[in-house]
Amino acid sequence: MIIVSDTTPLSELAKVGQVALLQGVFGQVIIPKEVHDELTKGNHPAIVALQAVDWIEVRSVSDSQKVSTLRKQTQLGLGECGAIILAEELGAVRLLLDDQEARTEALSRNLPVIGTVGVLLLAKRRGLIPSVRQILDDLIAQGTYISQKLYQDVLTQAQE
Repeated sequence: MIIVSDTTPLSELAKVGQVALLQGVFGQVIIPKEVHDELTKGNHPAIVALQAVDWIEVRSVSDSQKVSTLRKQTQLGLGECGAIILAEELGAVRLLLDDQEARTEALSRNLPVIGTVGVLLLAKRRGLIPSVRQILDDLIAQGTYISQKLYQDVLTQAQE
């Protein structure tokens, strides 16, 4: 199963000490070089998690011109463009994206998208976490924007 991730899901889960949920839910996660570069600049919250795991694989997009073209055609960041193009190249089963514009672009390309909140729901369904609420609250406390509607919808789906 091929799972490609953008920066944000890794970053957000790392902020609350839950990046390992990705391994629990998906086994292995592939990130494009562009995402790796974003994650390893400065004091990014995911840098420690990234260095400590062997289940995140970094791959280069085979046609970097496609990344440049997508970037010019949209307002997406380099990591988002790299993740979308790599997911296409690899025929990914899931593409982890949180940014709404990036999700819209990925869906227009028929790529199956899931976000950080969707990962939490999968983790709960698989018994990897007892509660979605606590992690959502932790994410919000760390500055992650989650609308009240999404928050309530997720808790309803999680039966919490």
